[in-house]
Amino acid sequence: MQGNKAKDSKPELLLRKALWKEGVRGYRLHSKELPGKPDLVFPAKKLIVFVHGCYWHSCPICAIARPRHNASYWNEKLAGNSRRDAQHAERLSELGWKVHTVWECQVKSSLDEAVQRIKNLLAAEV
Repeated sequence: MQGNKAKDSKPELLLRKALWKEGVRGYRLHSKELPGKPDLVFPAKKLIVFVHGCYWHSCPICAIARPRHNASYWNEKLAGNSRRDAQHAERLSELGWKVHTVWECQVKSSLDEAVQRIKNLLAAEV
């Protein structure tokens, strides 16, 4: 687990590069002041974007199989990650932020759609 990056993961870097190419600017990275240390923070639009890995955050799109060895540990570990993600999203919403999650599989399969969705969220009224 030591090799898993908390920030600047490949999917996150791909998304950021695509956003930059599309002219999307004005975001901050990994704000320690906000719950969950969001990957991208657009302060002017009060938008938070998390880029979640499918395995570690239990992607609802992929439904990746969990390990069979030491299953109780892994089930609790991954369920805990999902609970924590939901708590962070709820807390951010209470603080007035819009929260959007981009999954690793979305970055790999439909990066343009993920970028367009973020652009649409930024264009929407606060």
